[in-house]
Amino acid sequence: MRALRNVAVLTGLLASVGAALAWFASLTEDEVRRNRLAAETRVLSDLAGVSVDAGPGDDQLLCERGLAILHGAGRGYGGEFRLAVAIRTGQGRGTVAGVRIIEHAETPGFSDILDAGAAWLDSFRAGRVDAVTGATVTSQAVINAVERTTARFEREVVCL
Repeated sequence: MRALRNVAVLTGLLASVGAALAWFASLTEDEVRRNRLAAETRVLSDLAGVSVDAGPGDDQLLCERGLAILHGAGRGYGGEFRLAVAIRTGQGRGTVAGVRIIEHAETPGFSDILDAGAAWLDSFRAGRVDAVTGATVTSQAVINAVERTTARFEREVVCL
């Protein structure tokens, strides 16, 4: 009988804690969304060199000043990631001007290649990008995502 009472008390406690966490998550959901959008806007503005507003669901973020910025996505070793690819629209049309990772779930240490300013990400501008030993799955997934995004630019994007 005592064990049954303990189970009932623990169940009640867990239900109360779960309800409190759900309530708190609902209170902070809008702020978390705003903070993520602000962080993405900073990343995109850094990539473009001008202020870029990241609207929710925007796939093509910029198409001016000889530059187009498109969202891309892929799946690395740690899971899904999102990126932005800056592509030249004028002279040298279709060449990558820069890549920034917006969001990822890769293992710290291995994900250093995904940080803004990382030499590996900068190698996309030179057009010679190799997979990175120790982070082969992730680096190959990013390479593939950049190639898909660039191909989508060639097929679909017209900048005036």
